[in-house]
Amino acid sequence: MRLIDTNVVVYAAGKAHPLQEEARKVLDRVAEGTLHANIDAEVFQEILHVYSARRERTKGFDTVDDLLVLFPNPIPIGREEIEAARDLTRAYSFLGARDAIHAAVVQTHELEGIITADKVFDRIKGLKRFDLR
Repeated sequence: MRLIDTNVVVYAAGKAHPLQEEARKVLDRVAEGTLHANIDAEVFQEILHVYSARRERTKGFDTVDDLLVLFPNPIPIGREEIEAARDLTRAYSFLGARDAIHAAVVQTHELEGIITADKVFDRIKGLKRFDLR
């Protein structure tokens, strides 16, 4: 199983973007059952944050509702993930807190990797990034 990063959702649901079509294809493959993937609970926080900051709260609520249909059992963030994220941010000074949570989820749940356009994940030893293209 692969983890889907927030940027995939934002590109798919948002305004026109060069990666929009690729992001939509990723989510379509999940819906079709041809891609075994999930999101973690942090994605919901990020979605609400992004759309609140853009003053598009309704879009954020709608996106959260759509995600709950597509991913009815998101991966929770618990103590193990938090400790792993802490350790990752200690080891990688360039790594932001939200990306550290996603990387920790990949590690603690022994996932194949993360689907994302964010190349920061390429710099984390032992973590595989799957590009949208």
